[in-house]
Amino acid sequence: MNFLRNIFAFLLMPAVGTAGYVLIKDFLCFTVSVGNKYILFWIGLLCYAVFQIVLYKPMKTYVFGHELSHALAGILSGAGVKKFNVSKKSGSVVLTKDNIWITLAPYFFPVYTFALTIIYIFLGWFTDIKQFYGYFLFFTGFSIAFHVAITIYVLNIGQPDLKVYGKFFSYILIFAVNIIVFALLAALAFPYGINVKNIFLKMFKNIIVVYKFIYIGALDAWLAFQKMK
Repeated sequence: MNFLRNIFAFLLMPAVGTAGYVLIKDFLCFTVSVGNKYILFWIGLLCYAVFQIVLYKPMKTYVFGHELSHALAGILSGAGVKKFNVSKKSGSVVLTKDNIWITLAPYFFPVYTFALTIIYIFLGWFTDIKQFYGYFLFFTGFSIAFHVAITIYVLNIGQPDLKVYGKFFSYILIFAVNIIVFALLAALAFPYGINVKNIFLKMFKNIIVVYKFIYIGALDAWLAFQKMK
């Protein structure tokens, strides 16, 4: 089964790379076009980077979010939570069932960013929160930087979760789902500047072009090889 997963992940690599390129390119073009309008988002990103480099890695906060992500993914998958334990260096959650989304959820689900977004939207139903949009942008940038930086760190030191379905397959899937998640978060954080539908359509069109290019190249190489025989 791991062999088939690795084959699937290998075939998925061009799509994931293309989608990531489209998202990054569109987001950078968007931020350049709006100038300093969303500068607080970038300040939030920078502040967390400085915080982690100069001060420390908030591992207990990460561990809590990590185990909470497992638990939330389990609940959404119909599992029951039997045990939830968090310490400074480690944590554990015992569920009544498991699947790939539950296992890998902490690596593509920025739980604190989603919590912040849900709270912000919820409060917007009861009061005018436009005056707090700058704070929302700052903490969105801060929490996303936290998710990305700590996730890269823990993946580099090794995580047993990745061994369940194979490291290569898990890495590709984590990267792919992060692209989708960040596109959705960008649409929520910048509702008047990011059109998530257009981003996904552009991703799809570019992915088709890339696979056509690969297919034509492979076919030409095969025909050239046949002529040489």
